[in-house]
Amino acid sequence: MTEWKPPEDDRPDKSSLPPMPVWPESEDDAVPITEKPTTVRVAVILMYVGAALSALVPLSAFGSRSQLRPAAEQALRAQGRPAGAEEVEALTNAMLTSIVVFGLIMVAVWVFMAVMNGRGKPWARATASVLAVLNVFFNILGLSWLGLALIVVGVVSAALLWVPASRPWFESARRISV
Repeated sequence: MTEWKPPEDDRPDKSSLPPMPVWPESEDDAVPITEKPTTVRVAVILMYVGAALSALVPLSAFGSRSQLRPAAEQALRAQGRPAGAEEVEALTNAMLTSIVVFGLIMVAVWVFMAVMNGRGKPWARATASVLAVLNVFFNILGLSWLGLALIVVGVVSAALLWVPASRPWFESARRISV
């Protein structure tokens, strides 16, 4: 009987091959992701679009001042208060101020979420998702083209933050910040 011999090694010389990658032994050894995934970049751009759309809300309020007056008069009458010109004007101004302040807060929140998600903050991803759901409920009540655009932008940007391609960006930021 003949003795078995292993086949000859026809592979190239091992010294000419690049070294094998080494799995990190601890989280401190892990190399952070330095390039932002396209999905996160698009989500951040959409958040800035949401901020721009939200800026249109207070601007459109100035154009709808004539529509606010009858609503103010009706609200005063429903409360049993006098609905003279002075009272209606005061309530109209208060309503307009509230719309502008709320619109500016919405713009600030959109921009803040864009910046924090762009930095890969995991809490910002969760917060943006909750805000997207609230955005749907808020804008569905008085649905307009602007409200519909805000719903689409909010839902798509939040969804992009949760696709598998985005996950490493937020996980690497978590490891770096610890």
